Amino acid sequence: MSPDAGVERLSASRPLRDDGAEMRPILEEALEAALRFLAGSAEAPAVGFERERPACDDVLPETGSGAIRALDAYLSRYGEHHGRSTGPRYFGFVTGGVTPAALAADWLVSTFDQNVATERHSIAAAVENRALQWIADLLGLPEGRFHGVFTTGATAANLVCLASAREWCGERQGLHHARDGFAEPAAVRVFGAAPHSSILKVMGILGMGQGRVQRVASLPGREAVDVAALERALATCEAPGRIVVASAGTVDTGDFDDLRAVADLCRTHGAWMHVDGAFGAFARCSPAYADLAAGIEEADSITLDGHKWLNVPYDCGIALTRHPLLNERAFSVEAPYVPADGVMPSFMNRGIEQSRRFRALPVFLTLAAYGRAGHREVVERNCGFARALCDWIDGGDLFETVAETRLNVVAFKGRWLAGADGGALDRAFVRKLNQSGRCFVTPSTYKGAFVVRLAVANWRTGEDDLEIVKNALIEAHTATAPAMKEERT
Repeated sequence: MSPDAGVERLSASRPLRDDGAEMRPILEEALEAALRFLAGSAEAPAVGFERERPACDDVLPETGSGAIRALDAYLSRYGEHHGRSTGPRYFGFVTGGVTPAALAADWLVSTFDQNVATERHSIAAAVENRALQWIADLLGLPEGRFHGVFTTGATAANLVCLASAREWCGERQGLHHARDGFAEPAAVRVFGAAPHSSILKVMGILGMGQGRVQRVASLPGREAVDVAALERALATCEAPGRIVVASAGTVDTGDFDDLRAVADLCRTHGAWMHVDGAFGAFARCSPAYADLAAGIEEADSITLDGHKWLNVPYDCGIALTRHPLLNERAFSVEAPYVPADGVMPSFMNRGIEQSRRFRALPVFLTLAAYGRAGHREVVERNCGFARALCDWIDGGDLFETVAETRLNVVAFKGRWLAGADGGALDRAFVRKLNQSGRCFVTPSTYKGAFVVRLAVANWRTGEDDLEIVKNALIEAHTATAPAMKEERT
């Protein structure tokens, strides 16, 4: 084989080098695809998975086609099967969209490709530190009281916060759980009325045990904790370590615990107060809704989700705590190849990840772009939409709400035929509604019964969408009820 033949074969097997020289057309192709997707978000079906999907049976090629051809092939086959959570009528789970500033920032996150471990690496750590301070300011938290870290989402943020709480419980007993292990899970008990499922997951991961979560009674007809019941539970608890998980926006109905009363009980009974405020804490953006989360500033730790109401791209969670030293004790390790000295915190020692994506940049830029007033307007517009829909539901004869709409979550069910299996009808209704493509909702249960949930958290949702949603609800109801009537007769 001649030397020239060897060079030709090597070149043919390295399309990456060729792509590197063609960066502009590759990015322009991606830009056009992104703009087409965003332009159609309002009119396209809210979800892509309700339709027949192509099988993902692609085979890894021996010789790649290059970036542009690979992108074109992907979009041609799978492009129309993505959910339109970027659109104004995606009401499932609690899902925000992506503001223009956050989207631009997220593109740059991949371009800059920063590993935000310590301040010695780049400016990224300083940006993360400032973004965390801005978040605290946006929520009206006392200046300098809370410190934190960006995480992959609320589950990771809950893990960070409860790991810090575990260290706090251990310190009160002269123990160092992160260093020495956690031999006595019975030494810690967690209390809550409506803890999110991620709390249970975190309890298992941390070795405290899902069975150590003690459910406390909620108020009649609500998901908010019965403060008197919580006081009795804390007063009779024999475990030396006590953690209360309070809710600022429950996932099923958007309900809030009385955080001030919970804070008082935690001080009296020596308990760590954690507030899961993944989306509900952003009620603090608006004077009209801030009182729902009054007292959150007394928490020992708070969980937030940026990819919910802050409308930044997935994934983005935020863990805040008043006890940064305990937070760092739970997650710090010696790594001589990563110098950790400096003025600012080493963020890798505040959370799970050693390698960390620069997910603070979309938060930083969206807050800089739209400010306090812009985010307040989104919260108030979304809540106004939810309130208007709730009033329409309760004023008609097709549906009924199952709980008060306090913020941005509408939980409802159908006023179906007497004696019919309402749960079966509601499931059929949800399928029919989502298949219409005009909006997307998710089901859940409330007080043991099936309910339909509609959560409004997208910056694009406006008044024009209300009539579209009403009509979609009416048509899905009309299409569902006769089928059940026929089945029963």
